[in-house]
Amino acid sequence: MKKMWIARWLLIGASLLAWSSPSMANYPDKPIRFICTSAAGSPLDLMMRTLAQHLGDELKQTIVVENRPGGTGAVGMANAMNSPADGYTVVSATGSTSFLMADGKSAYSTDDFIFIRGLQAEPSAIAVRKDSKFHTLAELVEALRSAPDKINVGGYATAGFHQFVYYRFQQVANFKGVWVPFQGGNQAVLALMGGHIDAAAITPSSALPQLQNGDMRLLAISTPKRDAYFPDVPTFKEQGYDVVETLWRGVMVKKGTPPEVIATLTSAMDRVEASPAWKAFMKENVQSPQNMTVQEMQKHVIDEVASRRKFLKAIGVQ
Repeated sequence: MKKMWIARWLLIGASLLAWSSPSMANYPDKPIRFICTSAAGSPLDLMMRTLAQHLGDELKQTIVVENRPGGTGAVGMANAMNSPADGYTVVSATGSTSFLMADGKSAYSTDDFIFIRGLQAEPSAIAVRKDSKFHTLAELVEALRSAPDKINVGGYATAGFHQFVYYRFQQVANFKGVWVPFQGGNQAVLALMGGHIDAAAITPSSALPQLQNGDMRLLAISTPKRDAYFPDVPTFKEQGYDVVETLWRGVMVKKGTPPEVIATLTSAMDRVEASPAWKAFMKENVQSPQNMTVQEMQKHVIDEVASRRKFLKAIGVQ
């Protein structure tokens, strides 16, 4: 009799454990939280909200988006790290995440997160206002060489992706200049439109309305060949400056998230990316897919962190 009761309690215990495990087949059985590490209205915010809508439809579950900007993503990452590794907290990740992790003083590394998907890839570009005296990249370079202290160039973040592109540009074009950082790419666009800076290093999607209505012009773009979305904009490379870089946007989860949960999320994201609605969203916002598996994304970020660490040392950040 005693053995029978022990067996029953063991069976009940196993059932409770399976019911509480996030790896069970009915994940997700409650709302999922998306943490966006940039401000509302940014390209990353738009991507996260659009993904939440379509992914929620695929998973038959509500996905709530929270904006936690600050510290080049550190604020949102801290929030994710303080949450269980159960797949119910998904945080945004971008090429800027690699810069944060490359900083020797950072509390986070590639060992803390699993990069489950890169959903968008976009280049950097040098933008000026339509009434700028700089009509070509060569004219801007000449001005920066002759009077770098009189030309203000800015973009999103200190020691981030756009400053890295600008740093590489400085190296190959042989000039020095001051970088003016902003809390978001859209803020850099507003500063450029307001005449507070002379040029901005931005992702084109950050200024799509201004580019489409002609209020801003692009002098160069960091793609290996002319971008299909901006065929009239010459690349850095064709203008004699070997600068080819791409900023990615995606999502990650805390290390320790069960493989079954990650498989459920990635399978649903496969269906989202294959849908006509998502493809239309990508085209409308001049984005390209990254097409990497979880394993490929992990390696991509690890390699990025290594290259960005060299850059940070070069500019004296660490």
